Amino acid sequence: MLSILLDLLTNAGLSGSWLFVVAYFLLAIIVLVLGVGVSLLIQYVFIPLIFHLTKHSRLRIFGIIRKRRILERMTLLLPPFVFYLASDTYGKYTLLLTRIADIYIILVLIFLLHSILNVIDDVYRTYEVSKKRPIKGFLQIIELVIVIVFSTVMIASWIGESPAVLLGGIGAFTALLSVIFKDTLLGFVAGIQLTSNDMVRIGDWIEMPKYSVDGTVTDITLISVKINNFDHTSTTVPAYALVTDSFKNWRDMTASGSRRIKRAVYIDMTSIMFCSESMLVRFASNPLLGDYIHAKRTEFAAHRNKGATAEQSSEHRRLTNIGVFRVYLEEYLRRNSQIHDDMTILVRQLPAENRGLPMEIYCFSRETDWIPYENIQSDIFDHIYAVAPFFDLRLFQEPTGHDMRGNSNRSQDT
Repeated sequence: MLSILLDLLTNAGLSGSWLFVVAYFLLAIIVLVLGVGVSLLIQYVFIPLIFHLTKHSRLRIFGIIRKRRILERMTLLLPPFVFYLASDTYGKYTLLLTRIADIYIILVLIFLLHSILNVIDDVYRTYEVSKKRPIKGFLQIIELVIVIVFSTVMIASWIGESPAVLLGGIGAFTALLSVIFKDTLLGFVAGIQLTSNDMVRIGDWIEMPKYSVDGTVTDITLISVKINNFDHTSTTVPAYALVTDSFKNWRDMTASGSRRIKRAVYIDMTSIMFCSESMLVRFASNPLLGDYIHAKRTEFAAHRNKGATAEQSSEHRRLTNIGVFRVYLEEYLRRNSQIHDDMTILVRQLPAENRGLPMEIYCFSRETDWIPYENIQSDIFDHIYAVAPFFDLRLFQEPTGHDMRGNSNRSQDT
């Protein structure tokens, strides 16, 4: 009816009157409302019906499409389509309205392609290879190219120029853009290096003290890497920082199924002594030391039978309580089912300090997760602290107020 009215007004020579403009405006509104109505009908009736019918499907793709709102964004293309169907009735306003519709379509296509790329990334993340070779950075490169190309086409459509003219002019701003987006370009190159050289993956535990990073990598993008720290904070580090600066990646530790234990206890050196016969008898009663004490007694007897004097045997062939303690700890670790017996097991003395003689435990736990690992380590050292007095050894600690009061009371009693 409005198109007939427009024809009548045009034939009557009233094409420039306010009534004519209002009629055009109403026609455009009606076409737009019709397109939006169709879009809403599909979006809120047919699309929910489709997802309802597929909600029991085992295919993850339906859930991902729903999450990224692919179908909803596709329905946004319906209003301009309906608008184009009535384009022959817009008269002199056809060019302006179609340019507006073109810009709208380009914007919708940008968001739609963005959602499609996200769907591709989400589907790829369902495979184990995504942790080794994330593609989000490459998808962001594609998205960047899409935005540049479509933006150029959108501007060209508005001003009525060829997109090739605008694309040719972009080269003049290359030097300026390289300065303005220096960090972005560095991140872009670094992101490719991180992925191609397999330097970091999603799920890796990394440490980077310079940036207060100590946690798990959760996302690798074109220009940054996101880490969830163990204190429940998150840190975003520029991708190029992981290339130019050093960081520790615990991936190989996790892959090996072992985690190192390296810690020392300090022995009070005044408690170190040669073993008496009664001490040897006591040590031999321990299941972990019986064979060792027996072997040493046999060795000493053979040494004396070769003509060694009693004085030589006393000076050179006697056991010490700290030496037996070291052998006991090695045997204890080898028989511990939570320690890798096929990896290095070492109990060694470090250079003496003012805090005593460090006795270092070096071995590898079968657990790599934090809590089980710490529990295993604590159990080992709980045992060491408790068993040291059995060897007549004292563990060193700085004097406390309790020690001072004890000495003072003993002095007064004396």
